[in-house]
Amino acid sequence: MNPVPPLLLTVRALTSVIDATDPFTRGRSLRVSRYALRVAQELGVPEADLNGIELGALLHDLGRNALLHDVLQRARPLDTTERAMVQTHATIGWEMLKDIPGLEEAAEIIYTHHERPDGKGYPRSLHADQIPIGARLVMVCAAYDAMIEDRPYRRGLAPRAACEELRRHAGTQFFPDVVNAFVQLHDSGKLWEGFTREELELYVRRSDLAAA
Repeated sequence: MNPVPPLLLTVRALTSVIDATDPFTRGRSLRVSRYALRVAQELGVPEADLNGIELGALLHDLGRNALLHDVLQRARPLDTTERAMVQTHATIGWEMLKDIPGLEEAAEIIYTHHERPDGKGYPRSLHADQIPIGARLVMVCAAYDAMIEDRPYRRGLAPRAACEELRRHAGTQFFPDVVNAFVQLHDSGKLWEGFTREELELYVRRSDLAAA
């Protein structure tokens, strides 16, 4: 087994601290990164690309920490102005990381993980062939994690309902091959193979595991 690069170890530690400050995102970065790696392996993504994908997944919500916390935690859906402000987090995260050696790929994943294959995403309205594989993975994994988790203004979906939502939007909001791989891994229980026992106990809902 290859040693874990120091940069990746540092980012893992920092994101765990950041996530711990918000009860609604506790463990989110770790879960999204583990899911993304597992789906990447299922799709045959080269080993050499996995570190960059993990870094991008761990840091995908970095820009949200620059936004007003009270907006993110309001007990109601965001209005149009607030939603536009929150959508700037992809650009903010990219700006924070793009010039740091070793984080260029992660920065691009952050910048593009809210783009869509149909060209209706943000911030640049990119189309399918312009979106890197890391962002394709993160957009699905992050969407699933967000859907099943409770938020101040709504209860989370059941895992099966979240998977059906992914399938419903495959080809428009999400890439079909990524959705198919994710759902198959979820349904077989293999999605959690990259987690340690401690991570499963701390950061994965029992109901999610039971649904597999």
